[in-house]
Amino acid sequence: MIYALKYTSHPIERVNQVMYLFLERSIPNGVYSHALFPDWFKEVLALSQAKDGNLSFDDKFRIVFDAIQGLSMQRRIDLFDEFKVGLDIRSICTDTQLPVILTELYSNELHSALNILKDHFYGVALSTNKTIQSQLKTTLLDHYQTFKNTNNSGRVCPFCGLHEYSLLEGESKDDYDHWLYKAKYPIYSVNFSNLVPMCGKCNQTGVKGVADVLYNKTTGLRRRSFYPYDDNAGIDVKVANFNPVSSLPDEEKSKYPYGYFNLAISHNALGESDQVQTWIDVFNIQVRYNSYLSLYYNGLQTEFHEQYLPDHPEIILTNNLEQLRTIVSSFRSQLGNLKRRTGVEIDKAYLDFICKDENSYMLFTFCNIVLTV
Repeated sequence: MIYALKYTSHPIERVNQVMYLFLERSIPNGVYSHALFPDWFKEVLALSQAKDGNLSFDDKFRIVFDAIQGLSMQRRIDLFDEFKVGLDIRSICTDTQLPVILTELYSNELHSALNILKDHFYGVALSTNKTIQSQLKTTLLDHYQTFKNTNNSGRVCPFCGLHEYSLLEGESKDDYDHWLYKAKYPIYSVNFSNLVPMCGKCNQTGVKGVADVLYNKTTGLRRRSFYPYDDNAGIDVKVANFNPVSSLPDEEKSKYPYGYFNLAISHNALGESDQVQTWIDVFNIQVRYNSYLSLYYNGLQTEFHEQYLPDHPEIILTNNLEQLRTIVSSFRSQLGNLKRRTGVEIDKAYLDFICKDENSYMLFTFCNIVLTV
């Protein structure tokens, strides 16, 4: 991750009580009733109704209860114990020995029932159910506004650094990503320590989407992951090499008309190497960063000539390499904060690259210096 988010404490977190008490009270043999739920939630269930041929909210909980009752007593206890462990999402992201909820191992029926429930609970009820909003005295939108206020120093999505959050009034809010994705881990679909606001590009299929941060999709093994609300040391980005367009295969020339930059992305802290690699894999960072720089580095040159130099009329560009490096380094230093400007770490890596001795021709080009023979 580019930087850590600040966790947003908020009254809507009371919904976490619902699944906790429901699972705990479903352990003994019994029959379904509203006594399985916290008092404030009972009115929600009592007023739930079936619509358009779909089951009511109450009926969906009843189906989950029946599936739990179909498990052995020990399995029910195990399910609740693993749920309690998983309430600390931070721990299961960093400790690969901790068990995680894989409800399909308990019962296909239970997993299916939970998936139906989570689609209604998270997808519909939290957003539109007036009884829940009345009982909690808040809304999902209010939680997002609080998140924005708590993280007001960061407008750039920390999962990519390439796009901004939707911050302006009148714009739709960004979606919440389920860090442990809800199709595989439906029991955590309504758990605010598992919900993370994320830019629309990162949250789409093909990037984070339904990627599993806990398991390597190639090896099937558990892996360590960043927890978005944990401090981290960030990443190191360097330009590894540049391939001019003339050297690219024909099928690549139209994709990268200005040539292709390849970036080396690594960890700043040795203890975070695994987490950084998971982040690179899950968010398709290598491809996205390489593409960003190869397509948009000319924009940095435009900014240098059309904004930076006019603001510094005292600067005179000559063919003196050391002076040019000093000027470009000063430009680099004012590019801004990675929380406030998209692509800043990539832009800085590019400027470092053109300031190397072996790339002096690129520095001259960047500064619009034409060398005569």
